[in-house]
Amino acid sequence: MVGFRNLDLLLALQRGGTPFLDSVMRGLSFLGSEFFYFAVLVFLYWSGKRKLAISLACTVLVSLYVSFLLKDLFQVPRPSGVGLRILETPEDFSFPSGHAQSTAAFWFFLAFSLGKTPLFILGGVLVALVALSRLYLGVHYLEDVLFGALLGFGFALGFSRVFRIPVRRSIPFPLALAFLGSGSVVLFSGAPSPLAVKTAGSLSGALFGYTLALWSGLEEKRVPLATFLLGVGTLVLCYLGGKAVPVEHKLWLWGRYFALTLYATFLFPLCISRYGARRHTESLP
Repeated sequence: MVGFRNLDLLLALQRGGTPFLDSVMRGLSFLGSEFFYFAVLVFLYWSGKRKLAISLACTVLVSLYVSFLLKDLFQVPRPSGVGLRILETPEDFSFPSGHAQSTAAFWFFLAFSLGKTPLFILGGVLVALVALSRLYLGVHYLEDVLFGALLGFGFALGFSRVFRIPVRRSIPFPLALAFLGSGSVVLFSGAPSPLAVKTAGSLSGALFGYTLALWSGLEEKRVPLATFLLGVGTLVLCYLGGKAVPVEHKLWLWGRYFALTLYATFLFPLCISRYGARRHTESLP
């Protein structure tokens, strides 16, 4: 696989590198990170766009999970060579680029779902910039980002069509939970790396939370700013608290991300719904 070890382009990109440009590239790379997606998806979900948010989450997370499977299958080493600066230390293999793939899946799914031409243009620009940043940071080869972007585009196109299929009959709640539980076990068991375990936990928690929100009849409405900030604060505390626990077992890792997305999609909306209903009752004469 000689084509995956060509350093010429990476060295040429880094030749004019400066500390400022390093920071810019790290910022562009952040647009393909789990924190960026989580923040945007939570914002959409709590802004009264639950179906769009959960559809987008499924597209990105399934795409990422497949990316981790492919990384484990091909096991292409990260770039290395004389003169190459490694400005990041990823945990997994090089091919394909998860950043380029998830960025393409995210933005092109939005573009296909909303049918907005500017989103296609924005998506193309952002995918190119994120891909460029991964090359500049010395963590991917050109083939990695090209294949990742193409695969992400394919997931965006495919999932946007799947989610347009009308559902004529609702699935009974116990059957839905059984299906989600079985799927969670399969995803957890097949996860080849800690990053895949995180992705599996996030996807399972989001789907369980969304299903519970539908079953319980939670009202879909925009969360007020103060409440939104409270929710973000508690999410951050939960994330940091879970990370601080000195347990390295992958079941704990899966559970942390399952709990975070379950909280974001069901528990927090349930709490504010019950609190709002209680305040309304108390204010009645």
